[in-house]
Amino acid sequence: MTIKSDVLKILEQNRNISISGQELAKQLNVSRMSICKVIKKLKEEGYNIEASTNKGYMLLNNNDILSSEGISCYLDKKMDVYAYKTIDSTNTQMKKFAVDNHVNYALIVAEHQSAGRGRFNRNFYSPEKQGIYMSLLLRYDQTFNDATLITIQSAVAIKRVIKKLYGIDTKIKWVNDLYYQSKKICGILTEAISDFESGMIEAIIIGIGINVSTKQFPEELLDKATSLGIENINRCKFIALIVNEIFKIIDEDFDNVLNEYKDASCVLNKKVEFRYKGQIYNGIAKDINNLGNLIVKCDNQEYTLNSGEVSIIQKNYE
Repeated sequence: MTIKSDVLKILEQNRNISISGQELAKQLNVSRMSICKVIKKLKEEGYNIEASTNKGYMLLNNNDILSSEGISCYLDKKMDVYAYKTIDSTNTQMKKFAVDNHVNYALIVAEHQSAGRGRFNRNFYSPEKQGIYMSLLLRYDQTFNDATLITIQSAVAIKRVIKKLYGIDTKIKWVNDLYYQSKKICGILTEAISDFESGMIEAIIIGIGINVSTKQFPEELLDKATSLGIENINRCKFIALIVNEIFKIIDEDFDNVLNEYKDASCVLNKKVEFRYKGQIYNGIAKDINNLGNLIVKCDNQEYTLNSGEVSIIQKNYE
């Protein structure tokens, strides 16, 4: 690690607390002049650091720059964290990383995605510094069904963290979206890296995009997307707490998690439109089973959906 990285890590661990230049120099075994140069560089990069002759340096709580140091200090598990100013897609880059690096866990985040992806290879709008764009790598031996379950677990984990940090209640649209005020604020793209001989998943990549403070959307998203509407927050902490909650929820009883997921559903008991074997149907979403499949009743017949997309015809939900 560089001196700059070490200084940033200490400041991130002590947000809103003053640390003297002398103390920083002592901890890192460098000169005070080196500390001054690093602080100057961090300020030039946009870090909101308050300097006081008597007290030292303080990284203010309203600092909102993504960094591996800022995220790592909140993580419960040790892992490689890579923070980018701009990237094509965090999931795309994580796929490449997973092939070249056999690690159990890793995290990639970005301030901006030039080619952010959602389900069905749709574009995920990713304006700079207005959202969370992240991909978490989990290297497990699991069956293919678990890729669906991890999406459900991740959705509940994100919902919990948003409620805990900001007091905002969100709804979940099967299978991978979170909604606020009847519009989408979060999408989850779970992708698997598999061994074709064994039929086992070698790794799972959980891609998460959250509209945090986005005010303007492209015309085609105006009626579909919104944001949490919160600014000047600690996105590093937000990201880390999501990661922590995902690891926590994986070890929880899935039946309990599924019940929480269903309680938050904005699809259940609603009239929905869906495609099944090339045909379009309307029906009532009745249940989500323990494999994560959506059960829809049409007339006197039930359909079990394990993939695809449903459209809610009754859009009177929060």
